[in-house]
Amino acid sequence: MPAPDSASPRPERPPLARLVGKTVRYGLASIGPVGSAGAQFVVSVQLLHVLDPGAFGAFSFLLVASQFSLGLWSALFCAPMPILLSGDEVRDSPTRRCLMSTNLALALVALAIFAGLGAVLHADPLAGLLFAAYAMAMLLRWFARAYAYATGRPWRTMTSDIIYTVVLLAGVGVVAVTHATSAAAAYVSLVAGAALSLAPFGLRYLKQQFGEVSLKAIADYGRVWREHSGWSLTGVLTTEATANAHAYIVTLISGATAFAPLAASALLMRPISVVTNALTEFERPQMARQLARDDGREALATMRFFRIMLIAAWAATVLAALALMHYGPTLLFPKQYDRNYLMIGTLLWLAIAGVRTARTAESVLLQAAGQFKPLAHASMISCGVSLVGVLALLILGGPLYSLGGVLLGEAVFALWIWRETARWRNGAGRAVALAELQP
Repeated sequence: MPAPDSASPRPERPPLARLVGKTVRYGLASIGPVGSAGAQFVVSVQLLHVLDPGAFGAFSFLLVASQFSLGLWSALFCAPMPILLSGDEVRDSPTRRCLMSTNLALALVALAIFAGLGAVLHADPLAGLLFAAYAMAMLLRWFARAYAYATGRPWRTMTSDIIYTVVLLAGVGVVAVTHATSAAAAYVSLVAGAALSLAPFGLRYLKQQFGEVSLKAIADYGRVWREHSGWSLTGVLTTEATANAHAYIVTLISGATAFAPLAASALLMRPISVVTNALTEFERPQMARQLARDDGREALATMRFFRIMLIAAWAATVLAALALMHYGPTLLFPKQYDRNYLMIGTLLWLAIAGVRTARTAESVLLQAAGQFKPLAHASMISCGVSLVGVLALLILGGPLYSLGGVLLGEAVFALWIWRETARWRNGAGRAVALAELQP
């Protein structure tokens, strides 16, 4: 591993022109994710007003599960992809075919799982099938986004995000104009947006993804699993338990209706979550390439700038959320939801998002360095804290205060990540110093 603090001809702090360039790069990378997050936010608000609390709770739970599946894809494919393809100039390599074949096979499995999950939640049959199709299309799109970044074609990801946003907003417009009273139109727009946003990745990519799959190539994924994805998946599963323990525990114990107000108060946090995930997928390949060429100082500079941008996004989210809750909560929430309940929920979500923001940059740096095992250890510890905390606070204080367990788990996760990052930096520095002493 390169030494983060080793001597390097590159300055630790970039000049003004380079800083402006990075800011513009982040702005371009954020346009699509911010737009798609905004469009999804409007769709959720529409459904919040159209559906009864039970149906909205079921939709929100399916959305949480869909976000979880994207996290699984990040572990199985997106996180190791920059490492696996960092030195790969041949796009028709066995590694590429292995990843694409496994991606398609597992996406089909996800289609069946989401269809079954919709039935378990007693969702409308058509709505359940539409959401299953949406979840599958989003997984394929998430893989394609990461592949475009890893192969140096970020504009394709940006174009895909913009198309997804435009199609989703068009669906929102149709729902508003027709005054639809069911979720069908919104679900159709979600499916259409996810499917059409695959187009920017190109005919060659689509032919490779859908026409050149191989069972033998899927078998080759075992090597990727052993070297990278096994620990990465463990980390994602336990991170999911840390972040969304309340969704599963509250829905299981108290039902979808009890989960609905928590999901409603979380709507304001969705933009920062989507932006964080999208910028992570954008920045992780950058850090991986920097570390691959032994440029530890540049990787650290990237990490610091990444953290600043995330904090700025979180601060903007806090101001917008508090302003809305103070001056116009009825613009977002139906009158049947208690205002005090929603305000407390919003404050808790703001705190949770703040802690996540504070540790994301270090987490991405460790992923880029292939340090999936210490990340998994960190998330396993925080997972236990979060599960116990959520269950205890649900019993003692009710569904709303179960979010305190999530906050506690996130705080433990952040502390552990910071410690592991410091250990990795010190270890990498010692390794390079010893190498320099060799004759």
